[in-house]
Amino acid sequence: MTYQVQIEKRRQGGGRWFSTENVTDSGADSSGRLITQALEATAHGRALVHRLAPDNNLLMVARMHYPKRRHQGTERPRPVGPCAFGIGNGDVQLWWTTHDLGGSPFQRARRTTVTREGRPLQHSQGTHQSIYVLPDEHVQRSSRSVFEAGACEALEQAQAVVFLGGITDAPAPGHQQTVTSDCADEAASPWPDAEGGCGADFLLCLACPNARVHPGHHPRLAHLHQELHSLRSVLPGRSWNERWSEHALRLEDLRDKVGSAAWNAALGRVDEKDRALVHLLVRGELAP
Repeated sequence: MTYQVQIEKRRQGGGRWFSTENVTDSGADSSGRLITQALEATAHGRALVHRLAPDNNLLMVARMHYPKRRHQGTERPRPVGPCAFGIGNGDVQLWWTTHDLGGSPFQRARRTTVTREGRPLQHSQGTHQSIYVLPDEHVQRSSRSVFEAGACEALEQAQAVVFLGGITDAPAPGHQQTVTSDCADEAASPWPDAEGGCGADFLLCLACPNARVHPGHHPRLAHLHQELHSLRSVLPGRSWNERWSEHALRLEDLRDKVGSAAWNAALGRVDEKDRALVHLLVRGELAP
């Protein structure tokens, strides 16, 4: 036997208060068996209601303790004679206090059903995530690996915008000069070109473990850092983030490693060559 049940949910917005659901009684363990038992248990009450109000077709009917008491609850239909319909807030509270429960058994059953289904049923995706999914202990335990993977990925991204080279006190013989640093081994570049050399943009030199920065580089790099932040005030935020944010963060990491005092002092040693090279670098007119 299949029953078509009309569901009313007054808290759902946009006038979508009513929906229908088919529930089948196919045996003792089926979801529809409860409806069959409810029909049997309420047969006499529904017969009385039908005589008093023939158009009434509500299923959950019970005899009121105080039939003459004024109807006040708005969460359930108006009574017919001595018969009341549905379950009110007072019925739920009486149930859980009588059986020494910590709260409504209907809420706990709903939470179990929603988390077992793993998808929103009669609520929004936001409600599903915040009310049912995130507080659930089973979901929290099963999500630990996901959180761990996300944290590792975030760490990798953070490490990708730090200075990966070395800091030295002076230039080393045999190191090749670049616009932003010296290169200790061009043949071992993380970004090789077709001829076996380095194909990286000069700004990426600071993301290379072969980079070596000494005090002679400080004025130019400090000036470059200053120019990148000047661009931030004139470019759209998204454009600046896509093109310059990683390089700016990498320069800030280098500044912290060099020391703010030395970095700020280097700005006083910026010469015309430094300004010209930084200008060309920012315009993208320097080929690697």
